[in-house]
Amino acid sequence: MEEKVTLVFGVGFTAEYVIRAISERGIKDVSAVAVFSVASEEEFRKRQAEEAMDAIIKYLSAIGITGYPKYISIKEPFDFIVYQISDVLWTKNNLEFYIIGGMRILNLALYYYAMLAKALGKRVKAYSYTEDMSYKYELPVIIPAKPSDAGYEILDYLGSKYGEVYMNDIAKILNKSLPTISKQIDFLEKQGYVECKETKPKPCKITDLGKVCLQTLRGLKSKMNKF
Repeated sequence: MEEKVTLVFGVGFTAEYVIRAISERGIKDVSAVAVFSVASEEEFRKRQAEEAMDAIIKYLSAIGITGYPKYISIKEPFDFIVYQISDVLWTKNNLEFYIIGGMRILNLALYYYAMLAKALGKRVKAYSYTEDMSYKYELPVIIPAKPSDAGYEILDYLGSKYGEVYMNDIAKILNKSLPTISKQIDFLEKQGYVECKETKPKPCKITDLGKVCLQTLRGLKSKMNKF
């Protein structure tokens, strides 16, 4: 049986964003909510943070969800900030992060831990919102791998085309065998650099992430060619 989800939030001085996100998402598959806030030394800000945390914990109690509140010390090296987060979440293997409130460094640490936990094998999703919470984004939690020279060649070709190109046409243009192109396309697709339709012949196109990768590699190659 699949483990239920633990929702993870950073919180600042208001409970509104957390409560709204939970109420809009629903709690049917949720087992717990971990809420992180910054341990402030300034009395006024400390009181504001505590009031927000108390409101969230009361809300969670009212809807029957276990809350894990945690105040994070941020006057520490970044890795130790991440460790403080891990100290709460290490037993939870199905995590959903909401990067929507609280201090910037806390949100960065939460997002970094989300990517690290995903890389280490946990089931992880991450989300953020526009400031008014009118639009929700799913954030990537993996860093794609660098393509090989052969993969770059395919991206470079697809990047010069508008729309889809059939895989067998890519093989002809690049003078490569179809199995070789298929293997490279499979890698690029898994990294999110291209997307293909499962039809025959198979059409593929470069994604926005693939364009970012292509631009970055072109920039690196351009700099190398100057020396």
